[in-house]
Order: sequence, then C-alpha cells, then structure tokens
Amino acid sequence: MNLRLSLITAALLPLISTPLIANADDSDLERIVVTGDFQRESIQTLSASASLFSESEINQRGASFLDEMLGSTANVNFTSGASRGRYIQIRGVGLRSQFVDPINPSVGLVIDGINYSGLGGSSLLFDIDHVEIYRGPQGTRFGADGMAGMIQMESAQATADPSLKLQVGMGTYNSREAGLAASTGLTDDTSARVSYFRRKSDGYVDNLYLNDETQQQDEQVARFKLNSQLTEHLNTELNLHYIDINNGYDAFTLDNSRNSVADEPGQDNQQSYAIGINNTYTGFDAFDVSLNLSAIDTELLYSFDEDWVCNDASEPQLCAAGLHPWGYSSTDVYTRDRDDQSANLQLNSKTGNWVAGVYYQNRDVDLEREYTWLANPFASTYETSNVALYGQVATPIGPKTTLITGLRVEQYQGDYTDSNGFIEETDDVMVGGKLALEYQVIDRTMIYASITRGYKAGGINSEALAKAKDEGLNLDADFFQQHTSFDPEYLWSGEFGVKGSSLDDKFTLRLAAFYMHRDNIQLKAWQVEGQQFTGYVDNASSGSNYGLEVEGSYQLTEDLFLTGSAGYLNTEIDDFVTQSGLNQDGREQAQSPKYQYAFSARYNFTNELYGMIGVEGKDDYYFSDSHNSQAPSSNLVNLSFGYEADMWAVRAWARNVFDEEVPTRGFEFGNNPLDGYETHTYVQLGEPRVAGVTFTLEL
Repeated sequence: MNLRLSLITAALLPLISTPLIANADDSDLERIVVTGDFQRESIQTLSASASLFSESEINQRGASFLDEMLGSTANVNFTSGASRGRYIQIRGVGLRSQFVDPINPSVGLVIDGINYSGLGGSSLLFDIDHVEIYRGPQGTRFGADGMAGMIQMESAQATADPSLKLQVGMGTYNSREAGLAASTGLTDDTSARVSYFRRKSDGYVDNLYLNDETQQQDEQVARFKLNSQLTEHLNTELNLHYIDINNGYDAFTLDNSRNSVADEPGQDNQQSYAIGINNTYTGFDAFDVSLNLSAIDTELLYSFDEDWVCNDASEPQLCAAGLHPWGYSSTDVYTRDRDDQSANLQLNSKTGNWVAGVYYQNRDVDLEREYTWLANPFASTYETSNVALYGQVATPIGPKTTLITGLRVEQYQGDYTDSNGFIEETDDVMVGGKLALEYQVIDRTMIYASITRGYKAGGINSEALAKAKDEGLNLDADFFQQHTSFDPEYLWSGEFGVKGSSLDDKFTLRLAAFYMHRDNIQLKAWQVEGQQFTGYVDNASSGSNYGLEVEGSYQLTEDLFLTGSAGYLNTEIDDFVTQSGLNQDGREQAQSPKYQYAFSARYNFTNELYGMIGVEGKDDYYFSDSHNSQAPSSNLVNLSFGYEADMWAVRAWARNVFDEEVPTRGFEFGNNPLDGYETHTYVQLGEPRVAGVTFTLEL
C-alpha cells in the first residue's frame, strides 16, 4: 500500500488553514461522548477509526434495527442468513452465519454495558441515545469478542426531570410500530427510565403455496434503567432488558425471487432477559473504582425449509420442483439455550492517564438440532470461560504528544460435549493491546498513529467430529480427523489518522488509513454430499486487509447541511484450499467490497420543515470464502421529509427508493431437481423499497 504524504496534507489543509479553538460544546458530534479508549471523550479526539449515530440520525432514516443504519458507515458490511442482517463484518472480518458449530464472534455488541456479542438480533434502536461503531482490533478493552471491531449502543439516560416520549408509525408491507418511554426522579438521588417498543410487519416474501407472508417480523423490546447516587461517592446504575423476537424465515427460492413455495417455512426467534449493574466509587484520592456485573438468559430458535419448495402432487404448477424423484424434502431446526455471566472490575486514575482491570466471563450454550437426515436429534453443550487482565497508560512525551500503551492477557477455556459421545477441550492464552501516538497539531486538529493487536479464540468443529468417525467416508474421514478443531486467529493493525474541525464547527473531518495482517485466519468451508452439507472452520496461513476511511460533515449554508463517508478496502487470502480442492490463494476475502460510500444532504425549508436525500453504495464482493459467487454492486437512494416542532415531530421516510434488488446472503450449490441439481448461485434478497410515516411526541 502506497499512501503519499500529499494525500494527508490535502486532508489537513481545510483544517489548518482556519484558526481553530477547542470548544466541545459547539458540535453535536462532540456533545456525544464515546468510551472506546476507556475514558469519556469526543469522537474527534479518539485515536481510532469510529463512527457515531445519534438518535436524531436514527429517526431521520426511519430505522428500527441496526442493519438499517449500516449502509451509512465506511467499511462496514452485513449479511443475513436470518430474518435480519445480524451478522456484521468490519474491514472484511466477521461472521456470516451460524449453524451447528459453536463459534466465537469477530465483531462484538455491547448494549448498556451488557455484552450481547453473537446475539445480533438484540440491536433494536428505539430509545437508543447513540450507536458507536469502532473499526479495527479492540484488543485492550474488549478482548476476544472485538478482534475486528466493536459496536456499542447506549439507551437514553434516566433523568430526574419527568419526561415522556411516544412514538407511533406505519409503513409499507403492513408495518406498524409503537413505542413509549418515560423518565422521572424517584427521590432526590434516584432516577428511573422505562421504555417499551413493538414493531410488526408482513415482511418481504409472499408464500404462494401457503398463501401467506412467511418472512414476517414481530419484534419487541423493553428496558428499565435506574440510576442512584447512593452516597456522595457511590453511584449505581441498574439496567434490565427484555427482548422478544418472533420472525419468520423463508428467504431462499429456486428462482431468486420474493415468491416462495416452501411448505415448511422456518423461524428466527430470540427471547432474552438481561441484567446489568454498574457500581462506581469515587472516594479514593488517586483513582475511581467501577464494578460491572451482568447476566443474560437467551433462548434462540432458527429453522428453515432446506429444499425451499412444496411436495404436494395436488398443486402441480406450484410444486413441480418439489416432487423430487428420490424424496428430497427436508427441514433443519436449531434450538439454543444460552446463558452468559460477566464481571469487570476496573480502576481509573483521577487524571485519566491510566486504567487497570480484571474481567471474567462465562458462556454456556446448549444446542439441539432436529434435521430430517438425522435418525435422532443432535445435542451439544459448549461452555466457555475467559479471564483477562488489562491495563492502559497515557504518557505525555511533549507539550502536544501523548503515548498510549495498552495490554490485555486473556485465558480462554472451552469444554465441549455432544450426543455422539465426543468430549473436547480448548485452552488458549491470547495477548492483545495497543500502542499509539497522539499529536495535537493545533487545538482542534489531531493526528494519531497506532499499532493494535486483536484476537479471536479457537473452537470445535462439531460436524467434523461426527464425520471423522464415519468410516464410510474413507478419505473424507481422514480429512475431518485433522479438522475437528481450529486455532485462535490474531490480527495486527497499523493505522494512521487525522481528525479535526473548524473554528465555527461548520466543517468536521475524520480520515484513517490502515493495514491489517491476519495470522492463522479462520475461514468457513463446506463439504457437499448430494444435498447434504457439512460445515467446518479451517485456519488459512494468513490474510491482509488495507484501505482508507473518510467521514465528514459540512454546513454549506445556514439551511443546507452535508454529511458523507467513503471507504476503500483491499483484502487477500494467503494459502487456503477448501476440502473440495478449490484454491483460494490470492483471492479477496468474503464480505469485502472494495469501496463503500454514503452521502446525504439536509435542507431546512423553515425552522421546522426539512427535506433530506441520501445516496449510498458498495462494490461487488464475494459471499463466501468457500466458493466464488459474488454479490453485485449496489447504489441506493433514501429520502426523508419532516416537520419538527418543540414537542412533536412527524417524519415521512423512504429507503431504497428505486427498489433495487440487493442480495444480503448467497450460496453456490445445486438444489433444483428439474435441472439435475446443476450448480447455481442462490441469494437472499435484502430490503426492497420501504416507506413509512413516524410520529413522535416528547413532553
């Protein structure tokens, strides 16, 4: 990667050509603080590439779920393989699905300090104050769940002054939603906030055989927050969450349309109960102490019609493809019960120049799989525990320069058992950290350079375990005997960034250039026998990812506000051959479009009335590392019009205005008996044109 100094100079010129001062209260971006580097600070002073969405930006887009916001973010992609886009990739790194194997996330998710990593269905956006997206390894703060990056969501704070928010909306595909949030002081020292939201939609798939909508959405979330200043120095915040998702899953068809003929459509359900308690004590002279305790109890149900068609001789037109000559008609059902507990004890210096802590997490996942081709249901238990010690120090080495040094050492243990009688253990000790230089060029312009290291734990290939003992597979059994488990992956990242804003806050800029080296890269692959699929995770030799990210905003006139982001990403796989013999050496990594962009313009016709247009797009990219089918490039247009009074607002919004078909998941295999099961690319289509009206009342 050749990055010329002239590019960086050009980025700095708009900032250093204008006198700048530090006044964090003048900018909406700077009023929302982030915590990616342990301390509360503006995103403009953070020595890492990050994006920030405020509640206002979420509302203008009409978004109720995180995947509806991600098109606005540089080098962030997502894949479905479920009713929602709940698998996220950052800079080309991240999961794309989960079936039998117990796997670890590459992109973490934290909501109100509670670790929801691997539970992407939890990211409902009602009453969320802001969303933070961190790109690159978060090895010091987040450890094994944040190798590629981290997403933090913070719900609205409990306030002593009574407040009430009511939101109702309706839109295309018979979508309707209602939400209520209220906050009040209970005593002089204690405040509480409660919120509830529910959204329903018929979804975007019509099942012609069942004459029903089978990709329907029914999602609800309730949150309770209690903040109490128990003593002069002791503050406690309690968060309670309830999430209930009952969505249909009927996404794939033989003709890649939105018209299904499946006779046994699936489900994508999640029910979660979560509690988080954060205690902060400030009574010591040298440091503050915080203790964060959390627990989540989650039940997951994921199922699908594997052949995608009906088997009904009385419907020859609809079910012709389903009358399989050898009876191929099957379903696959995965039921998971997951329990998480964590504790984080952290010391923060009063001056903000050092942090030290110890972290513990236990995760227990019980799986039951009911599959047509299994004589009996398959069951497994995977219990993991990780303990980490971490610390970070900020050392001034000049009047404008600060050196940041962070280190995290984490032991990750896993115990696996299943109904086939297999017992396996993993035990990995992993080290991550951060070394960064921050240079304050002038008051509102900073430059940083960093080297960070992230990691992801190894794991078990439970399907490969069963195949390894199947002597009927002959040579395949030998192959799977060597792939019953996989090793940890490490990611080194070097990053250079520039951030700044003008004196009048009309112009802000964030630019980052990065190079990442993936060592022992974990890649998903498949072995196909007829219409049966065996998935496994393998370690390739290495991979490289490098690119650029630019985000900024500009108040062009008093009434015209422009925002934009752009990302460039170049990736490569080194030394990886799938079990089928496909050589992927030198190929781009999956879910890695070379470019992404998003630009929007908001014009205020009056103090209350506004209009907004946005365009966003991405390059084509590979769906998977195990085959070479690609998603096409896409370019989408979004619109929003609104009237915002003092206490109420009404917004009309539309996404994907020109109704472009955008695949969000793709497979390459044969699934159609009418053409002899010839190999094709089959895709799940993402959001079509959707539009709606939302009314909000705040008192």
